[in-house]
Amino acid sequence: MSDTPEALMDDLRDLLEVARTADLDDVALAGVRAAVQGATAELTPHVVDGIRMQAVLDFSSLLTNAPDPEGRVDRLREAGPAGFFPYSPYIGTLNPISPPARLDLFDVEAGIEVRGDCTFRDHFNGPPGAVHGGVIAAVMDDILGTVCVVNDVGGFTGTLTVRYLNPTPLQERIDLRGWVTGTEGRKTFASATFHHKGELIAEAEGVFIAGSLDPKL
Repeated sequence: MSDTPEALMDDLRDLLEVARTADLDDVALAGVRAAVQGATAELTPHVVDGIRMQAVLDFSSLLTNAPDPEGRVDRLREAGPAGFFPYSPYIGTLNPISPPARLDLFDVEAGIEVRGDCTFRDHFNGPPGAVHGGVIAAVMDDILGTVCVVNDVGGFTGTLTVRYLNPTPLQERIDLRGWVTGTEGRKTFASATFHHKGELIAEAEGVFIAGSLDPKL
């Protein structure tokens, strides 16, 4: 087994899954809690302080490294969405609460589309056997935000409208797609869809507003 941060995140996803579905007696529960608390204590000295970002551990390191903003789209295309946003709660391979959704970039006549897939584990449960609606909305937001960035029209979410056409099942592949539909001044309009076995089960539209990356503004 490879000892990498990504492998640790996979281990933690497995832990979340079994913790969500396990029914333990008092003895087993005490042992598991001790083990989890021990791991937390071991990790705590390595925590990096600062304002959190999806691209880096904290905002100050992003400023220190000062990546060329003109090369952002090229870097995203080279790294892929998960590599560019490694700490995202929905596509980040370095975030243990992410499924993670796997996204790739595709050149189309109107620009660049984001397409991929996601399998939601049981800890994303909402209705019986299905994904929580709030989780669906959050993944949609990540897809839309990513497709805006890769088309060099990134911004903050202004509005997000989600239509739930059918339940999104747990433990099954969900196909994802996102694309930019237009711009108007500082506003960018984008759409996204979920499909299950070829059937449209959820769709979203978002308006994103261009603004400063400084979290204090």
